[in-house]
Amino acid sequence: MRKPSALLIAFLCCFFLVKPAAGKVSVNVPIGHWAYRAVDRLTGLGLIQTNMATTKPWTRLEMARLTLEAQEKLQDILSRPEETARESKGRRDIVGAIVGRLEKEFLAELDELTGGAGTSTYIKPVEDVYVHCLHSDKDVEMENDKGQELAEDSNLRLGFSTHGVLFSRFGYWLNPEYRYSEGKFGGDDDRIDLLEGYGKVEWFNMELEAGRDSLRWGPGRHGALILTDNAQPFDMVKLSNPRPVVLPWVFRRLGLFKVVAFWTELEKSRAVPEAELMGYRIHIKPFPLLDIGASRTIMLGGEGGAKGVADLSLSDWAKVLSGKNISGDLNTNQIAGLDFELLIPDVKRWAPVMQSISLWGEWYGEDEAGGLPTKTGYVGGLKLADLFLTGRTDLIFEYADNVISGRPGLWYSHGTYQTGYRYEGEVMGHNMGGDARDYFLRLEHCLSPDLSLGLDYNAQERGVEAHVREDRDRIDVDLAYQGLEGLLVRAGYRYEGIDNLGQVQGEDETNNILWLSLDYSF
Repeated sequence: MRKPSALLIAFLCCFFLVKPAAGKVSVNVPIGHWAYRAVDRLTGLGLIQTNMATTKPWTRLEMARLTLEAQEKLQDILSRPEETARESKGRRDIVGAIVGRLEKEFLAELDELTGGAGTSTYIKPVEDVYVHCLHSDKDVEMENDKGQELAEDSNLRLGFSTHGVLFSRFGYWLNPEYRYSEGKFGGDDDRIDLLEGYGKVEWFNMELEAGRDSLRWGPGRHGALILTDNAQPFDMVKLSNPRPVVLPWVFRRLGLFKVVAFWTELEKSRAVPEAELMGYRIHIKPFPLLDIGASRTIMLGGEGGAKGVADLSLSDWAKVLSGKNISGDLNTNQIAGLDFELLIPDVKRWAPVMQSISLWGEWYGEDEAGGLPTKTGYVGGLKLADLFLTGRTDLIFEYADNVISGRPGLWYSHGTYQTGYRYEGEVMGHNMGGDARDYFLRLEHCLSPDLSLGLDYNAQERGVEAHVREDRDRIDVDLAYQGLEGLLVRAGYRYEGIDNLGQVQGEDETNNILWLSLDYSF
């Protein structure tokens, strides 16, 4: 009973105890947008401390708030001659370019935060337009790409987004997209679809959103165990407080606070058709350098007899949210656990080769014993920010593991919900799948203030406890150019080698992937 009570208290605190905010509704910044990586870089460089990076998406107003924080910190540094003397010109130019791009992207929201007139009702017919092209030797599924299935040879995506606000309280976002991938749409080669689109209403910093959108919970850079954008966006209802708050009374000790809850109905073509998925996350920042999150997702209902959300009584809710193993008509498939991220700033004072170190971890269970998650998987990672103190180079390493000894294929599977923890064929959590290990290394280097280079190495072991293990090795090279106002040009190459594809002995293949994307923001 303690867990559902804590969730209820969290929502009541956000609505009744926090001083009402004067802000207005704000649409989300899509997961995968370049601004998230920009904020992550500025955090590593010491210009931002109040971001709550492990719960995404953020709203445009939240991005603007973090941009304003970076602006003020940068101005403070430049106003002190002793600090400016320690900063190399190249480093100042790179930091200034990142902050400048964020300022231009979120100009309207910055104006509102700094006392500008603002507009209570508006429509922006085109927020951005994009063209993404990809060529592959084989059919391929790119990880953390919102469930996109890509065909052999050429693939094309064309899209744009639009958003608007009504009376400061109602907002919408639409992202229609044209896709071409030979044979990937029920035998057809192309399709026009809504990639993401929703409406939302906000009142006293509580936001209700309904529509199609993605969620990402956890600090993992290459993947998170519980929710990512690896699968297609959900058609869902979501309730959250979009701007972090400080709760009153004894709860003030929790620091910055966010809570999110959602419900969605999964696809019909599953072992249990139209199963329901709901989840909640509580995220606190008790210190400027520490984030702690607790999350749970629950699969229930669907055609076939098990109770769905609409059928639950109060006692049923208590049993379901308790996390205990339940059978019969309350049978559920749950994942729950904790995660954290810790920033160690000013490392250069005792190790003059980098600015900061970020450490993160995830600990989630596929089962329950004694009120705690069991049969656990975990993610651990670190980021060395601003190697060599030039403002140019970051290094990321991450390891993920959900192998349970003697239990092949346990993670992301279930005896009743036999399609598993998947949506439209893709895992909703970590892209490595269940019974797997993932090793990820990324080097990011700014060749100039406007041009960055990325080098990745990723190794995956799939089906570790099975009779035959599949091994994947990937090497990626990518470039990103943002030297022209509003334009982002990205290009990349991936080599992928697979041994025992689909865990079939001797079924080996290699793949070469080239991609180019153009995004223009108005």
